[in-house]
Amino acid sequence: MRSRGRRGGQVADPLHSARPLVVMAHDYPPLTGGGLALGVRELARLLGDDLRFHVVSSRLVDHFADDRRRLAGAGPVRTLRWLWEADVVVVHWTFSFRRLSTALLLAAPLLRRPVVCVIHTAPDHCDYNRLRRLPLPVRRLLFALVRRAAGRCTAVVALSRSHAAALAEVGMPVARVLPLPVAPDDLAPAHAGRNGRPVRTVGIVGELSELKGADAIPALLPVLTPRFAVRIAGRGSLAPALARAIAVLPPVRRAGVVLSDRVEPSSMPSLYDELDCLLVLSRSESQSRVTLEAMLAGVVVLGSGAGGVADLVEDRETGFRVDPDDPHSVLRALEWLAADPTEAERIRRSAHERASRAFESSRREWRAFLVPLARQPRSSCGH
Repeated sequence: MRSRGRRGGQVADPLHSARPLVVMAHDYPPLTGGGLALGVRELARLLGDDLRFHVVSSRLVDHFADDRRRLAGAGPVRTLRWLWEADVVVVHWTFSFRRLSTALLLAAPLLRRPVVCVIHTAPDHCDYNRLRRLPLPVRRLLFALVRRAAGRCTAVVALSRSHAAALAEVGMPVARVLPLPVAPDDLAPAHAGRNGRPVRTVGIVGELSELKGADAIPALLPVLTPRFAVRIAGRGSLAPALARAIAVLPPVRRAGVVLSDRVEPSSMPSLYDELDCLLVLSRSESQSRVTLEAMLAGVVVLGSGAGGVADLVEDRETGFRVDPDDPHSVLRALEWLAADPTEAERIRRSAHERASRAFESSRREWRAFLVPLARQPRSSCGH
């Protein structure tokens, strides 16, 4: 994030420099690991009137241009200065145990200022990443190390009630549930033009991996097509397998399937405008940004019961609960929506209202939490 505070040893604006400084750190690029870094950027934008932000990341490739320029010229010395000057350090951590966020989490007591650990994944994330290859005793040791480090932070934040429950099961000391705000601004036009539109196109968007349920897609395609068109946009380890599954479909079914690379964040509203429904097949979710985006855009979500998805999708009220491994459960939900446009519109309105309220609540609660914490005197900070 571009800072509006101190530059070149001079104060650009006394009012801006008087705002407390928050340093947020993470290890994920926003296009291939988009939800986390997009949420960080959005949080800094929404609270920018009250706080200054520096975003530090270990990823210099496939990143937002403003962060890339800053990080490329910053180096460890500048980063350490930011940490020294910070009024609050927010560590965005996942159960991938990435290097920067894990190092800062372990070093939290040494920073001698409030440190907030925001956990972005559930413990079962380890079942789908490189840590699954580790022996169980080693994984338990890593969990114990992180529990100890998190216990020394000022606060540990979960992103949904289900997420907090999953963390509690492994002994993580969750202090607050604070979903990241997903702003409706850019998605409103997509929602406005949907009234009465028939349900025809279903989308699958995001990381094409087992974690996100992409392994269920090959079995879905012969069941959903040709009645419904399927638009798949994403990148991941299962993309080649999906391309092969599409290639062997009969021509009449294959004609209704489009597989493309990931979509830039700025182009997501246009993609949502193409879709009537969105399949969220995730096997593990803490909050599910894509679910909130679809709800704000007026796209009916057909979601798995995983974590944060289940917290947002109430069956036949704000979307549909489906079993990703049962293609006919997905087909039945789509046929129900296609047969009753009035009910489909009711669900769209209900979902849009729910997601809009979630945004206002998230923004308000993050401000109420982070601003007073950043403004408290240094001498009162402890762990």
